[in-house]
Amino acid sequence: MASLRKRKGSSVYQCQYYVPLPSGGLKQVRETTGKTNRKEAMQVAVEKERTAQAAIAPGTDKAQLAKGVFARVVSEIERGTFTSLSARKYLTEMLSIATGEDMPAFGVEGWLKEWLRRKGRDSTEATMKRYTNSVDSFLTFLGDSRKSNPLESVTMALVRQWREGLQDEGRTGKTTNKYVKDLGAAFRAAIREGLVVSNPCASLDPLGTEDSMDRKPFTIAEVVSLMEFAPTPEWSGLILAAAFTGLRLGDAARLSWSAIDLAAKTITLVPSKTKRKKREVRIPIQPDLLVYLESLSIEDDSPDAPVFPKLSKLPVSSGTGLSETFVKIMKAAGVDRGKASREALAEGEKRVGKIVYERGFHSLRHTFTSWLRTAGVAEEDRMALTGHSTRESHAIYSHTDAEVLKKAIAKLPSLAPSDT
Repeated sequence: MASLRKRKGSSVYQCQYYVPLPSGGLKQVRETTGKTNRKEAMQVAVEKERTAQAAIAPGTDKAQLAKGVFARVVSEIERGTFTSLSARKYLTEMLSIATGEDMPAFGVEGWLKEWLRRKGRDSTEATMKRYTNSVDSFLTFLGDSRKSNPLESVTMALVRQWREGLQDEGRTGKTTNKYVKDLGAAFRAAIREGLVVSNPCASLDPLGTEDSMDRKPFTIAEVVSLMEFAPTPEWSGLILAAAFTGLRLGDAARLSWSAIDLAAKTITLVPSKTKRKKREVRIPIQPDLLVYLESLSIEDDSPDAPVFPKLSKLPVSSGTGLSETFVKIMKAAGVDRGKASREALAEGEKRVGKIVYERGFHSLRHTFTSWLRTAGVAEEDRMALTGHSTRESHAIYSHTDAEVLKKAIAKLPSLAPSDT
């Protein structure tokens, strides 16, 4: 873009701009504008630059047009007015010259919604719920006045302010870190597409997680009590299955007969949390659980018939969902939920987030792991049975011998009363 300057002792403005040469390279042009008024001089300068560049446009190739764009870049850099917005503007011009395509432009909300749409094609329902919560939280924080701003307007300071707000609302460090991690993933995707040059979440140090709630396992006696106070035989079986497989609530409730091989005494499935990575777990069936499964009759001839027909139809979360029902079972059995992540709010106060207790249905997964550890089962074998690992450790346990896992399950305690 043209710039202005005055010669020493002169009141008339000169203009300076660059034009590409037919032979390659750039030519610097300096001319008088004949104007002493800066605004009028700039109008003359812009017109001179446009005329000079238009003169070489007919018959030029893409490279020559690109050089014209580059000339304006150099001019802005010299004047100290080159910004990230300038970079995007000129990059868009370059792309149009090279391919005839326009570079997509997104505001903050537009890109985050587009990112969610793309993630929804290969992410699980639970993962998408988390991503959506994180995005909605950030857009709510921005408000209508800022969420339509350019994507590059999101700064580290803005993300930090949002993060502090999440903490002030009562969320733990672990939960808050997940929110920021999700937003960071959206910006990493934007960088790959050339929409922004930096990730505003990347430079923030993770928050400490000392305030996060560690889940606690149940004792053998407590598991027996939970089964005794279960409202239906299906619920009793579900608790038994979770205690001896470590499956999460949704996976355990929706367990199908196609995943069970009674002859081989194994359960094989891809947990919903690792569905996208297709990480399969194979769990030998513990004797107490085997007796229970062999006692059941299959109401539906379909191989995909659920082991727990009624419970498989219920949602995991909601006022009447599986999770809340299990809380009632714990209360009836006299099994303590343990410490809460924070104190309950007084009546009438607005609740933000949820209160997490040390013990709930997920504690059955911790119980399974704890029993394996107490029985002396090696860590890599525990990982193979739970399917809960990092990519590196999975490479270690993914080849664990099936016989080793059977021996590991054989070490688990029995819930049946002793004859002695």
